[in-house]
Amino acid sequence: MKNIALVVNFEKGNARLGALRLIEVLRGRAAVYCDMAGRGRLPAEALADRELFTLCPTVVTLGGDGTIISTAGRCAPYKNILIGVNLGRLGFLATLEAEPVERTADFILSDVKYRERTMLSCRIRRAGGETETERHALNDVVLSRGAGRLHRIEAEMDGRPLTKVRADGLVVATPTGSTAYSLSAGGPIAAPDMDLFILSPICPHNLSARPMVLPTDRVITLTTADGAIVTVDGRNIGSIEAGDRVEIRKSPYITCLAEAPGSDFYELARKKLTENI
Repeated sequence: MKNIALVVNFEKGNARLGALRLIEVLRGRAAVYCDMAGRGRLPAEALADRELFTLCPTVVTLGGDGTIISTAGRCAPYKNILIGVNLGRLGFLATLEAEPVERTADFILSDVKYRERTMLSCRIRRAGGETETERHALNDVVLSRGAGRLHRIEAEMDGRPLTKVRADGLVVATPTGSTAYSLSAGGPIAAPDMDLFILSPICPHNLSARPMVLPTDRVITLTTADGAIVTVDGRNIGSIEAGDRVEIRKSPYITCLAEAPGSDFYELARKKLTENI
């Protein structure tokens, strides 16, 4: 019997009902646990992340792409298979739609195929020598001050100057993150099985600033003299000042993201990017 971890975005109005229906269909076929957010909300034992992701090789999220991304960062050290059940708009990462729930349950209990997604790690090194906790991201690291606030950012690769921009910010993205903020900043779309990083300036003031595709076996370092906020997969991890350095490299972890039979990234990208045209 499979042990399954359920991570639910309760901010979506239909999420709790969807989770209750899925738990009911899985009853007697799998042991279902939930994270602490589900405590008292779901008829499943709630466990802290370390115990939950160690016990359950399969993690099922109910929500949207944001739920998948945040969960990926939490369970990355445990190499779980991550299955995203979509409750929102069409997303790039979700494996399944919530309905019909019986088909969703059958897929979860099957021999799930997955694709390994590259992640990146981010660490802030302070001018005084202190080092912040390393964070891991499925999508991106963003350095910014807020829309409309230009500042100077310098990027190095393995200690050698790479580029210098005046912009609202800078995005360093994985192939998975190439369809998120990086895309909005003018970066290219990369197939999820590619091994690369994409550096994209956000609203650059200098016309020479263009997105760059970079190898993942190098260390990318970002600095700014103006002060900036650092976000990792949308989570604010702190601010930096002159003399501080943001170091970005390939993470030792990966996200094992389940893929539904017949899924096609290029077809999905076509639909997603043209649905409102």
